[in-house]
Amino acid sequence: MLDTIDMTWISIGIVGLIVTCTLLWILVSQLQKKSIQLAQLQAQIDTLSSNLSALCAGTIGVNKRLNQLEQHNRALQVRQDHIENQEQNDCSYGDAIQMVRHGATAPRLIEELGLGSSEANLIVMLHGMKETG
Repeated sequence: MLDTIDMTWISIGIVGLIVTCTLLWILVSQLQKKSIQLAQLQAQIDTLSSNLSALCAGTIGVNKRLNQLEQHNRALQVRQDHIENQEQNDCSYGDAIQMVRHGATAPRLIEELGLGSSEANLIVMLHGMKETG
């Protein structure tokens, strides 16, 4: 009878050992799968981090270039404004010369074209009708 009880306990122990080993094997295989997944996720994080760094570096370059273009644009705008003002003055002077050749006086040039007094007088002196003596 003792042998039967010992064999029962040995059988229960063997079954328990088999169940424990099976559970341990399942846990180890799950751990391996999770380890592989973790390595894959770490590789993705590294790739994304590298891409983000490249984007940031590119953004800095684009920002510098954009600032340069804005400065160049402002310089061109100032230059264009200067040229337009000069053209308006040239047109005013051309109009003034034509008016003086048709007998206009300095006060009329000042009033109609908005020229300064010295400018109007100079145009009248240079382009006015010469009196014949």
